[in-house]
Amino acid sequence: MMDRRLFLAGLSVCGVARAQSDWAREAVPAYTPLQMLQGLYRHWSLPRVEAFGQAVAQLQQRLDRPSWAGAMLAWERLATPALGPVLARRSQRQIDFAPSRPALIAKAIAAAPADLKALERVGTPAKGLPALEQLLWQPRLEAPARRYAALLIEELVAEAQALRQGFAELAAREPEAWDEEAQMAGSAELLNQWVGGLERLRWAQMEKPLRSGKESLPRATSGLTAAAWAAQWQSLRGLALFEGWQRAPAPGDGLVPLESWLRGRGRNREADALRSSALAADAKLQGLHPAKPAPVLAAAKALEALKRLVQEQVAPALDLSLGFSDADGD
Repeated sequence: MMDRRLFLAGLSVCGVARAQSDWAREAVPAYTPLQMLQGLYRHWSLPRVEAFGQAVAQLQQRLDRPSWAGAMLAWERLATPALGPVLARRSQRQIDFAPSRPALIAKAIAAAPADLKALERVGTPAKGLPALEQLLWQPRLEAPARRYAALLIEELVAEAQALRQGFAELAAREPEAWDEEAQMAGSAELLNQWVGGLERLRWAQMEKPLRSGKESLPRATSGLTAAAWAAQWQSLRGLALFEGWQRAPAPGDGLVPLESWLRGRGRNREADALRSSALAADAKLQGLHPAKPAPVLAAAKALEALKRLVQEQVAPALDLSLGFSDADGD
């Protein structure tokens, strides 16, 4: 294991690491864990939590299917992978517990909770985005169900505000507030949760429902299964690969994806392997439809290969350990 002081200092590596877009001319900076975390929270998480808050506010105003779809997709982009406050608050369980339980939803509507305090007594399978999906895709939303839906959205708004505050605090944290332990923990959380998010997409949301034939695919009621898959993969790919066309971001000026982090440490072989495997998975993930399981299972196989590569090559190259988190099974 590399000495932590050297890891945190981000010492220059032997040789010259070339930028992803122009290997002959542009060197990739040797990013420190602090610079990586600052880029993550300021240029990735904060814009996404703000977009989720705006989408939920629109859902509160309109209470219709298109607004629900917008909020759901904004949530997928924010919560894949679950980082920072999303993980600490267990927001995936609160916002997106699946599968929802129609019988429990009907029972909650009959109980007619008057406010958020009363809503706390309602179980998570009758709340959040999946419960709202069940309600909004009914042929007719009767008045009691409409009132219950409005209360569910009020709870989403409150959670979105709490998440926004949490990410804003992380984005504004001064460098001296990031001690060695916090930097190591944040770096490990990113990679572990990225792998967890990949596995959640691959197994829980794609392969397991198709192979079992008993579990519902995510967003099946709304017909937005493929859109949800795409939103999750968009986030996972964006955190893994350098997407720019010019030079890699200067430290502190933008998101540092895993590929750039590897190249800045001189681990170009692992970065090339990551890029190749992620792009192979990306090709398999295009144009999927849940009614055609064979391509979906082929995409899941490509995601599994990508996961193994990150476990076997990327994590050791970054001197990070992989384990399990509370969010892995949500």
